[in-house]
Amino acid sequence: MRYQAAIDRRRVHQVAAGTALVSILHFITPAGPHGWHWFHILLQKLYYLPILAAAATLGTRATVATASAVSVLFLAHIIWSWKGHVMVQADQVGEIVSFWVIGLTASFLFSREKRALEATAAAHGETLEALVGALDLREHGTALHSRRVRDYALLLARRMGIEEGRALMNIGMGSLLHDVGKIGVSDRILLKRERLTEEEWDEMRRHPELGASLVGSIPFLAGVREIVHDHHEKFDGTGYPKGISGREIPIGARIFAVVDVFDALTSERTYRPGVSGREAVDIISRGRGNHFDPDVVDAFLGIPFPVWAGVAARNGVTLRKE
Repeated sequence: MRYQAAIDRRRVHQVAAGTALVSILHFITPAGPHGWHWFHILLQKLYYLPILAAAATLGTRATVATASAVSVLFLAHIIWSWKGHVMVQADQVGEIVSFWVIGLTASFLFSREKRALEATAAAHGETLEALVGALDLREHGTALHSRRVRDYALLLARRMGIEEGRALMNIGMGSLLHDVGKIGVSDRILLKRERLTEEEWDEMRRHPELGASLVGSIPFLAGVREIVHDHHEKFDGTGYPKGISGREIPIGARIFAVVDVFDALTSERTYRPGVSGREAVDIISRGRGNHFDPDVVDAFLGIPFPVWAGVAARNGVTLRKE
């Protein structure tokens, strides 16, 4: 919510600055018959831009506020520039009416489109959560692993200063879908309790590429491909499938690597109990600089344990501090 409020404030400032700029230029360009009158008329039409910007990005209330400000400024122009020209003033008042008609109509249409897009996104999200829930049940015996690592990743990404927007959304969705490629791994290998053979490991290591191929073919998931593809890469270059290292690994994948290990360590599995939060933190700290990006580990260690515990509790796990 804090990040969204900052985005909204920035948009308000942009709309206000646009309104002020158009108004100043319009006022300093003389009205009446002269060589620059065409420019004066052009600037008059630009008053629609801040109104439409408010309708597109800030909603009905902001559109009404912007249209009101524009109307007051334009009315002042009518009184000042066209004093004594009653017919011209009447024509100019009609322009004010058009500001309101276009602004309110645009606000209604943008709001309806936004609601439709949100409903579509929610439906996509529910479908994807059902898919990853089925995959989690298949491998982990819990339908909440992918949701936990998604929420952990979002928490850590925000801690590192990644603000609300496309980048943060891709980190969340990529974390949720990180193991989608395991749909192409046979149960014989995926559910095997004994040590995998080298050939079986080769098949298992294909799942990031399988997953990236799958999500990369879906337009609205194209932005999550790099996390799905690179989530098993290690900071020192010993990971897979490409063996890239350091900042070559996308930041989303570097964040995910930490929270995935944290969840794997602290979650109970059918074949072992989960470790305490302190033990998990110690293990992750020892991986700083080899398995994990040092900056990500530092941000992870800066988040108090009760915050992690709260996220875990909302997703079916009780974390033990000791």
